[in-house]
Amino acid sequence: LNLTGSKLGCGAGGCGACTVLISRCTDRCSGKIEHYTTNACLAPLCSVDGCHVITVEGLGSVKKSNIHPVQSRLAGMFGTQCGFCTPGIVMSLYETVAMDDNSESPTMQDIEEAFDGHICRCTGYRSILDAAKTFARDVDKYIAIQESPTSKITSTTFEKCISYLSKNVSSPPFRIEFPQKLREYNPQSIHIKGSMLEWYRPISLDELLSLRHSYPGSASKLIFGNTAVQIERKFKRIQHHRLISITHIDELQQLKRTPNSFIIGAGITFTHLQSKLHEWKKEVNNDGGICEALIDQLKHFASTQIRNVASFGGSIVNASPM
Repeated sequence: LNLTGSKLGCGAGGCGACTVLISRCTDRCSGKIEHYTTNACLAPLCSVDGCHVITVEGLGSVKKSNIHPVQSRLAGMFGTQCGFCTPGIVMSLYETVAMDDNSESPTMQDIEEAFDGHICRCTGYRSILDAAKTFARDVDKYIAIQESPTSKITSTTFEKCISYLSKNVSSPPFRIEFPQKLREYNPQSIHIKGSMLEWYRPISLDELLSLRHSYPGSASKLIFGNTAVQIERKFKRIQHHRLISITHIDELQQLKRTPNSFIIGAGITFTHLQSKLHEWKKEVNNDGGICEALIDQLKHFASTQIRNVASFGGSIVNASPM
């Protein structure tokens, strides 16, 4: 394919240089599309069956003269130096400002949190955040505060945002269309056999149980986001010759609240849980601060890219230290 934009950095999902955007249709009837960033270094090709994968080349390129506003904004505000980490940062910013189905643009706080899975050794992050925050919906609020004669706020970030926005016509961060063919995609059971590894993806609980009956114990390894198993295989040299992906098992996707408990399926990702906790927090007048405490705790677990694919049950079973 000759798509060399995404970079291999740490190989462990920690630096963000390999970040790509994954989109998939989660409900053919409603047409609901789920978008999330992930670390390509931890995502097997088998795992993106039926998905739309966008790398930095998919947004635009100088060669094609179709630079995306996210790319031009980072370039125009000097948000890159050596450029190794930039493709991943571009994809996270694009997902944050262009892929949210809510009508409102993200806040500056949202944008900062979206970069928690990126490491940049050159810029010191300030110039990256300066460029990114020009897309924030609340940047005008801070501009108004700064222009007030009684304001005591002085910030290089706000000065640069104001300067850039006043001198440049702001282009909206348009969205790359999701392919129509993938809207009609119907997930099927998968079995891919390579020279060193077999990959299974069952689509029902009965099929999963049958596979585990055929390949019990260490004969097969259950995976979800592959964020832990890939580390074992790559750095600990632990060989798993048969992987069973459980991402399409509906029974593991249960997530509901009772008057005195949370019921969280083993296949719920941390991002999904985070989103649901925000909903519950709005619905319940007083829960003793439980939802707020969990939301705050989840911010400190791994990074956005890992939370997008790592499952609640998998992290418990693997005793994940992240």
